[in-house]
Amino acid sequence: MEIFVRPAGPVDAEAIAEVQRLSWRAAYAQMLSPESLARVETAWDSRHWRHSLERTDDRAVQLVLDGRDHGVVGFGVAGPRRSARDPVLRDYQGEIYLLYLLPRFQRQGLGARLMASLARVLKARGLESALVWALAANRPAIEFYQHLSGTMLTQSRKPFFGESVDEVALGWSDISVLAALHRNQPG
Repeated sequence: MEIFVRPAGPVDAEAIAEVQRLSWRAAYAQMLSPESLARVETAWDSRHWRHSLERTDDRAVQLVLDGRDHGVVGFGVAGPRRSARDPVLRDYQGEIYLLYLLPRFQRQGLGARLMASLARVLKARGLESALVWALAANRPAIEFYQHLSGTMLTQSRKPFFGESVDEVALGWSDISVLAALHRNQPG
């Protein structure tokens, strides 16, 4: 199975929206209310992604996992850290905003490849550290980031599409470790 990491473009909007919809339903059906899941699907539909992918600023990098036989099977978005409020996080320059794979393509090393690719782009942009937020109830995601050497940083309660959720931040004080993953492995 050949799967490549490449920059996302507006033509990928529908595929990204579908990956997000299916992965959210699989991961969060027991963690979020059906109303919140429906709000997410409405807010982050293909129109949202097309608009986001057509933007010309380069603050965020958007990558997809694309297979010749499968199309887009995952995507990730990263850039500068969004919030500077928490003093525990002030030394973290970058942030992985989103990382989602279709459920049937998870646990095959593709998420780690995508994380490494995002880290390499952040590093090339001069960001030496990064963090990611995950729902505290999403043990598989937290374990995935810890497996990639992410360290638990802090926990916060946040509003999220009509409800409040507990999230945890995990981080890499030196993203060189993350960027070095999967460097020499073929698709």
